[in-house]
Amino acid sequence: MVKDMRAISPLIATAILLVATVAGGLILYNYLIQTLSAPKDYGTLSPVSATLTVVNDTLYVNVKMFSVGSKSVSVESIEILPEDLKIDFSPALTIGPGETVSITKNVSLGDPSKFDEDTTHYVIIYYDDGQSTEPFEARLLQ
Repeated sequence: MVKDMRAISPLIATAILLVATVAGGLILYNYLIQTLSAPKDYGTLSPVSATLTVVNDTLYVNVKMFSVGSKSVSVESIEILPEDLKIDFSPALTIGPGETVSITKNVSLGDPSKFDEDTTHYVIIYYDDGQSTEPFEARLLQ
């Protein structure tokens, strides 16, 4: 026994495909408009490299960083781990959007022996009232 099977008309099938296409287009349009109209005024720092150099009782810290975003970033301080040594910038160093800056600061050390080649040193950059970079490895030169 063969059942009598009937299909939908081509006109109805075309209308269903057209409605599905328009609905998908509207969803994609709304997603793109919301994504592209997101706030564009932001600034963040991306560290490029860091070098620590110990000469006598002085530590020279050279950090190269790149400003990402559409607004300037103010660098407030640099922290060196695991020594918990913090170097403040007074006044804060302002980096414009898209700029790459290399800065060198020096600080007197009471005991330079804690900066040895067997320890991995990390640098954290603090900027814009509490934001910070992830710790990144610094190369030690002696």
